[in-house]
Amino acid sequence: MKPLKNNVLAALLVSVLLSCSSKQQVDLIVTNANVYTVNESFEKAESFAISDGKFLDIGGSKDILNKYDANNIVDAKKHAIYPGFIDGHCHFYGLGLQQQKVNLRGTTSYNDVLEKLVAFQKSKNTSYITGRGWDQNDWEVKEFPTKEKLDKAFPKTPVAITRVDGHAMLVNQAAMDLAGITVASKVEGGDFIQKNGKLTGVLIDNAMDFIKIPEPSKSEQIQALMDAQKICFSLGLTTVDDAGLDKEVIELIDSLQRENQLKMRIYAMISNKEKNLNYYLNKGIVKTDRLHVRSVKVYADGALGSRGATLKDPYSDKKGHFGALVNSYDNLQKLATRIAASPYQMNTHAIGDSANYVMLKTYENVLKNSTDRRWRIEHAQIVDQKDFSMFKNVLPSIQPTHATSDMYC
Repeated sequence: MKPLKNNVLAALLVSVLLSCSSKQQVDLIVTNANVYTVNESFEKAESFAISDGKFLDIGGSKDILNKYDANNIVDAKKHAIYPGFIDGHCHFYGLGLQQQKVNLRGTTSYNDVLEKLVAFQKSKNTSYITGRGWDQNDWEVKEFPTKEKLDKAFPKTPVAITRVDGHAMLVNQAAMDLAGITVASKVEGGDFIQKNGKLTGVLIDNAMDFIKIPEPSKSEQIQALMDAQKICFSLGLTTVDDAGLDKEVIELIDSLQRENQLKMRIYAMISNKEKNLNYYLNKGIVKTDRLHVRSVKVYADGALGSRGATLKDPYSDKKGHFGALVNSYDNLQKLATRIAASPYQMNTHAIGDSANYVMLKTYENVLKNSTDRRWRIEHAQIVDQKDFSMFKNVLPSIQPTHATSDMYC
C-alpha cells in the first residue's frame, strides 16, 4: 500500500505542477470587481487579465485565475471599474502649459483676478505674465474688465490673461506696446474693444494673434505633456482628442510615446497653419499604437461668452452685432476643397447658428460624391432647427459643458 500511496501523491504533485505551468503569464489580474464592459449588451463581469497594456480576457474571477497567473493580482473589493474614458474634444497640451501659468478659473471678481496675478508674480517673477480662466459672467459685475488696474499693478511687465473660452484676452499697456497695438489697429475676424475712444485691453479672437507670448522651452513642453497626462489619468481619461497642435508638438508627443514616457493615446488635430498643412496633407495619415493624426482643426467663429460666435440674429445685449467669422468665407471654401482632396478630416469649430450653417453648406458642397468621411463640426452649439438635417453626413462633436458655462450669455 505504501508504494501506491506514494504514487498517488506523486501524480497529484505532477498534476498541480502541470496545471500551474499551463497558466498563461500576464502582467495584471483584477478580481472581485464590478466591471462595466460597455460591450453591445452592456454586460458586467468580475475579473479581467491585462497583458502589454491591453485587456486579454474578461470573465468570472475563478475562470480568470484558472487560466492566467500574474505577479500582480489585485482584489478590487467589489469596486466599480470602467473602460478608460475618451475626451472627444480637449486641449491636452494646453492643459499642461496652463499648469505653468496663473489659474484664473473660479475667480469671483476682477479684484480676485488681480490678487492671483500679484501672488503669482511674487512667487515666480516672470518676464511675461500669462494665465487663463476668468469669466466675467461669474462676477457680480458681468462686464468685460478694462486694463487700468492691470496697468497700475504691472506698469512694466507685460500681462496677457485669456478668458475661459479662449476667445477673449485681457492685456495691459505693456503687452500692447510690445505688440504694437494702438487705437488705429484693425483686424478681420476679431476686435480691439474700445471705450470712449480708448483701448480697454480686451482683445477678441483674431486680435489676440497680435500678442506674442514667449514660446515655451522644450523642457517646459515636455513638462506640460507629462503634467497633462497625470491630470487626465487621475480622472480615468486614457485617450484624448487634442483640438489643434503644431507639427513640432506632435513630433515631440510621438517621440515621448515611443520612449514609453507618454502613455496617453492622442488623436491629434493639426492646427490650420500653412506649415502644418503642407507637411501632413502630403505625408498622409499618421497612425501608431498611441498617436493618430488625420484631421485639421479649423475655426469658423468665436465663442458666445465673448460675443464672437456668429449668429443669424443680432445679440440681444449688443445692438447690431452678429459676431464674426474668424476665417473668411472664401478661405473656408478653399481650405475645405484642399482637405477634401486628401484623406484628412476637417474638424471645424462652429458655435453660432450662422457659422454652423456656413460650415454645413461648405461640407455639403465639397463632399458631394463622398460618404463616411467623418468630417466634424466642433461644438455645434447653436443650430437653427431647419439646419439639423444637414448633419446627415457630418458628425456634431458636442461639448455639453457649454450649456452651463454659457447659460448666462
